[in-house]
Amino acid sequence: MSSEVNLRPLSGFKMDFSANPDFDKFFFAASCDCGTSALLSLEVSIHKTDEEINQALPSLIEKLQNQEKSFRSMNCTMHGMMRKGFIEDTK
Repeated sequence: MSSEVNLRPLSGFKMDFSANPDFDKFFFAASCDCGTSALLSLEVSIHKTDEEINQALPSLIEKLQNQEKSFRSMNCTMHGMMRKGFIEDTK
């Protein structure tokens, strides 16, 4: 990955958001100084060969990098709204 990328792999992290059990899921975290973290993930079919996975890796890595850049380009106010679920405080 690019030296600009600051993702942490989350080994042992198990969440089954996919309706397809034939996929292995890999999770990564990107964090901001404001305390907000983004959960990024990749899914890879268990039916893919090592060769197919190796061929797809550049594209998969690029997608992860773009997701992280998008998260980091948001300001901390937007991060705060993400943490609160975009619910406006009416107090």
